[in-house]
Amino acid sequence: MSPRGLISRAAANPMLRRVLRNSGYLLSANALAMAGSMLQGALAARLLGVEGLGILGLVTDFATNLNRLTSFRMGQLVVRYVGEYSSRKQEAEAAAVFKAAGLVEIGSSIAAVALILLLAPLAATYLAHDPAATPLFRLYGLAILANLVTESATGLLQYSDRFRYLAQITVGSSLFTLGLMVVAFLVGGGLTAVVLAYTLGKASGAIAVSALAMIEARRRWGR
Repeated sequence: MSPRGLISRAAANPMLRRVLRNSGYLLSANALAMAGSMLQGALAARLLGVEGLGILGLVTDFATNLNRLTSFRMGQLVVRYVGEYSSRKQEAEAAAVFKAAGLVEIGSSIAAVALILLLAPLAATYLAHDPAATPLFRLYGLAILANLVTESATGLLQYSDRFRYLAQITVGSSLFTLGLMVVAFLVGGGLTAVVLAYTLGKASGAIAVSALAMIEARRRWGR
């Protein structure tokens, strides 16, 4: 078959079109978010200098890694089993999977926050070599509270083919963070202002994803 024929067959395949469309959404969103992240980093570097930028990296990486440590990857479970039960028209079981995944994720997120709050003084002392940075580690750790059910929510939205909305949230969260960084830069904010901007930006995206997933869950399964 000629290349033109293969392209025509591929274009006529609804599943392939859906995959390509969703991949385009995610690729575009990630590219824009990456550009926003680079601008955020440039502003942070101008504000904080090398030492402050290093502490900022430690603060964000510390919370992110502890959150990963307690994570059970609930998004993958939701995609697999909600899809499996839904394909069998077992909507009660599909809803139960989503609720169970959310409850487990809430527990793991609370555990992550507890670890961050507990270990923040050690991280500030031995990683940042500045005990005064302890509140910054704890401040950014609070963003994890906004991520209570983000993995489960993302899984449901992916299964429901809501990739366009996920892409919009990714870009919106990045732009919101960038806007906060611009404000911090214009007012000459310090490390606390930058950490607060990153915290609010991360939390905004997580809250938007969770809220959209709750709307989708109610649409599918009712109150």
